Amino acid sequence: MRILKFLDQHMEEILCVFLLAAMTIVVFAQIVLKWFHMPLAWSEEVARYLFIYAVYIGAAFSTKRLTHQKVDVLTLLVKERGKLIFNLISNIGVIVFASVMMIYGWQVVNNIAFVHVSRAPATRINMGWAYAAPATGMTLCVIRAIQNIIIFIRMYKNGKATDVDMKGGVN
Repeated sequence: MRILKFLDQHMEEILCVFLLAAMTIVVFAQIVLKWFHMPLAWSEEVARYLFIYAVYIGAAFSTKRLTHQKVDVLTLLVKERGKLIFNLISNIGVIVFASVMMIYGWQVVNNIAFVHVSRAPATRINMGWAYAAPATGMTLCVIRAIQNIIIFIRMYKNGKATDVDMKGGVN
């Protein structure tokens, strides 16, 4: 149970740190080996895919922390209940957008990975892995936005709506 709670709280952070560290190592290795006139053919491609995954996993992390882009001018004019309503609307908007991206993203992955099999030029990996990044990130965004809605409804029912910080998540 502790492991699941830990993963729920830190999964995106761990994945982003791992992806960005791996990307940095690959790029650094390419720079060093290019200096010795032994460039790697696959490093740019792998670094690009790692970066794309980091971006989409970071989007899920941003959704979890409520730091995604939004206009918060109206929340300054209302009390706690109004802030809760605007936050719920914001999370529903994230769910709608991410759901559409997720559905079409997985359809693209299916087409690229299984129907019209495409391979990366340098690494020869199935391009379905590269195209799975947006679909995976948007799936995680949907999950995190649903979690946010559940948390806010529970907080409101328990009279703890003041713990909701519209500019950076749950205190």
